Amino acid sequence: MESNTQEDQPPGDMLENVKTATRFLTTLFGEQDEILLRPIESWDEGGKKHSRVDYHNTRYPNATNLHLEINLLRLLRRSATNRLNLYFGVCPRLGGDGKYDLAWQIRTVRTLWCDIDHATLDEVRARLDKSSLPNPSIVVHSGNGVHLYWLLDQPYLIDDVGDPPAVLNEWNELPGGKRKPRKYIVLDGEHVYLDIDRQLSKLSPKARLIQDVLAGVAQQVGGDHTIDLSRLLRIPGSMNRKNERKGCEPVPTQLIECDPTRRYPLSVFEPLKIASPDSQRAKQIETMPLPQPRKMTVSKADKLAELVAASCLAEAGRRSETDFSLCCYAVRHGIDREEVWRQVESVGKFAEQGRRYFDHTWMNAEETARVEVYEKLQKKSQGKATPSTDEDFDNIPSDDVDVAPSDDDARPTIRVDPAYTPVGDTMRRITNLLLKVGGCYSRVDQLVIIREQAIATVLSCAELGGLLNHYAEFYFIRDEGGEYKPLPTAYGNTWLHHPGERQRLPNIKLFTRNPVFTDDWRLTTPGYDPTSEIYYAGPEVAPREDTHHLDLLLRDFCFKTHGDRTNYIGRLLTAILVPRFIGSKPAVLFNGNQPGLGKTVLGQIISILRDGQSVETASYNPNDEEFEKRLGSIVRRGATTIIIDNAKAKGRSPRIDSACLERSITDAVLSFRLLGQSQDIRAENAHIFCLTANSPDVSRDLVTRSVIVNLLHEGNPERRTFSIADPEGFAQEHRLELLGELIGMVERWKASGMPPATTHSRFNKRGWGNIVGGILEACGEPDFLANSEDAATQLDDTRREFSDLVEALADHPQGTWTPKELVEYCDKHSILQDELGDGTPRSKATKLGGLAGRYVAEQFDLEDGRVATFIRRQERKGNVYRVGISDKLPNL
Repeated sequence: MESNTQEDQPPGDMLENVKTATRFLTTLFGEQDEILLRPIESWDEGGKKHSRVDYHNTRYPNATNLHLEINLLRLLRRSATNRLNLYFGVCPRLGGDGKYDLAWQIRTVRTLWCDIDHATLDEVRARLDKSSLPNPSIVVHSGNGVHLYWLLDQPYLIDDVGDPPAVLNEWNELPGGKRKPRKYIVLDGEHVYLDIDRQLSKLSPKARLIQDVLAGVAQQVGGDHTIDLSRLLRIPGSMNRKNERKGCEPVPTQLIECDPTRRYPLSVFEPLKIASPDSQRAKQIETMPLPQPRKMTVSKADKLAELVAASCLAEAGRRSETDFSLCCYAVRHGIDREEVWRQVESVGKFAEQGRRYFDHTWMNAEETARVEVYEKLQKKSQGKATPSTDEDFDNIPSDDVDVAPSDDDARPTIRVDPAYTPVGDTMRRITNLLLKVGGCYSRVDQLVIIREQAIATVLSCAELGGLLNHYAEFYFIRDEGGEYKPLPTAYGNTWLHHPGERQRLPNIKLFTRNPVFTDDWRLTTPGYDPTSEIYYAGPEVAPREDTHHLDLLLRDFCFKTHGDRTNYIGRLLTAILVPRFIGSKPAVLFNGNQPGLGKTVLGQIISILRDGQSVETASYNPNDEEFEKRLGSIVRRGATTIIIDNAKAKGRSPRIDSACLERSITDAVLSFRLLGQSQDIRAENAHIFCLTANSPDVSRDLVTRSVIVNLLHEGNPERRTFSIADPEGFAQEHRLELLGELIGMVERWKASGMPPATTHSRFNKRGWGNIVGGILEACGEPDFLANSEDAATQLDDTRREFSDLVEALADHPQGTWTPKELVEYCDKHSILQDELGDGTPRSKATKLGGLAGRYVAEQFDLEDGRVATFIRRQERKGNVYRVGISDKLPNL
């Protein structure tokens, strides 16, 4: 017996949209055609267009009703929940998995099309009336323009070339953990890379003809100039969801007309053809001269011999690439073709496949040389000191162009003539490219790249070159020709140390993966906010009225007092308020009376809410130089929560005392020297430092920079039971609810007038304690920082010993003490020996005077309930000290 839930049954309008899309696609394609269906999110940000392709859900169904309806229903559902636009390839594909999606692989064209942006239906009909075009077979309103289709009575076959080989991807690692695909085909068992042997991806004459016809059709009605055969367009029946993540309402893509009987022979349109940009370029390249054969110099003969040896040694699978490089060198330098053949005919793949293979490789090398001459002459025709306008990346793509990443993977070329191109022009073009591709920002005077929720800092010229080469090619012109090569070190270092160019990028004051309140108490939305210069890499989170999930998560942890629990919630709130407290927030020290109490788990929960995932922990290292390198590597990987787990020191001085850690907590900008490198990694100090320890001995400076969260359990902690078996998993699953509850606490405090608390925290820079304490009090969470004095006494070994000294002096009959007398008393009773050291009595007195200055006017609880105050008085011969006694006041 079947049972259908409401979720299983799509709404009626979605079923109607599926029928519309199916009718449209079955009109355009034959039943055996494979149709590319690709979901893509697109949005504008910072004046630039961005897209995210859902490759995992790209489909290649046949054009049969049932097959299409199943795939379309799934894709429309996914589009609705993931802000995705749904596109299709206008021409049939020869296979799936992205192996046949490039323009030169198309072999069948069943329709002519035109994409007209920013025009109404009435405007397009008026243009059609004035044109020489027949009535279109299909008219689609895309939500931002109009798509026109003319069905051909016979499919146009591009049969002047053989079946195309499959294009495969080889993935190369890039800085920041990203990977870059490099496209290649396999010929005779060898990898042939399309970015090197460009002859392979040339359009055939029949393919160029159909593009010329499409260019003529577009000219008739003011259509888009992008007429490549791998074109993607929106599917009617889907929603135009452009900028939905920025709050724009989706609009429908509508099928206005669809008349399958309107079919036309190609001859109707051929008189309209004009030379497309590809055809113009191809004809001009064919006329370019090649270097004339000339006598080889000794240096060129040596270089050719080296390349022949490389072809001999090349491993199987890589030989075609090496052989092609050899032929390119020979053509560029006018080396006689027959001379080269004589040297290679018995070498490697040349020997295996003979003259035919050599001639084919030489022909491709000549084509590459002609392209280089063409680009060089084009550059010089524009003026030696004037950069090419096509290198400025100022053209803004149309509504659909920017979301067609599978067109041909062509990258723009930045041409540099070192003899004539000013370095400043090249720097400007590099910045223009970074602005064009988007996701590039300046952060504490360093270049960072943001993709989804990952941030990576570009520190070296090698990393910059790898990034740029992912989006563009650099072609360096020389007198005898030119060559494509990565960005040289000198250019990379110049850009990285060029403040003027770096300042052209959007500036980031804060990168965060959890929502935050700005300085004017606005809650951030996803993406970059130019007003606050905050980049929030996460989803929208709505405030919640209760703290149900937070209470459920924390109820089984054995906090020593309710104040310790409140302190922990205060640290969670700090993550929401972090823009106000960059470099002005304390660390959190989880102190347990024994192992196994969940200290590290509490730290990881902070990381999950802050960074969206658990973070690797670091071990405390008393060697500050090594400890700094460890912290730097964590910051380099983009984590904003740093957990120093099970912190403890060994040896004669077991105190946790780190100048590196102390400055890292309070510096406005974190700066660490990276392991094995000369560069520093820098970031705004929005990081939360967590230390976990069991009854540690902590330096005074570190205690004053920390909020203490005590955990206490008597007995064996392994026998404890938790109602939530996996607190970290619970935090991950309910992250948005927990963040919403913290945001709701802030909103309730704002609604009550934002009353500050009056805390006696040793750490209250920029009002941190009063603001966080005020939020907690407004939400019924008392005793914030109530344990600060007790914790300072408990964790600061120096203060403990000084407290023993004050208690001993409280009832001593002497009354007042000079520094020298205090030193003698301490030596006699073995108090403060580590602090005073082994120096002379005078040096010890000086040290004690400095130490006593810390505790002047501070109160100490005595064992009998009285309160002692340490007092200093200035006399003619210097300072003297005494202890004042008072009864302890009740805590009202």
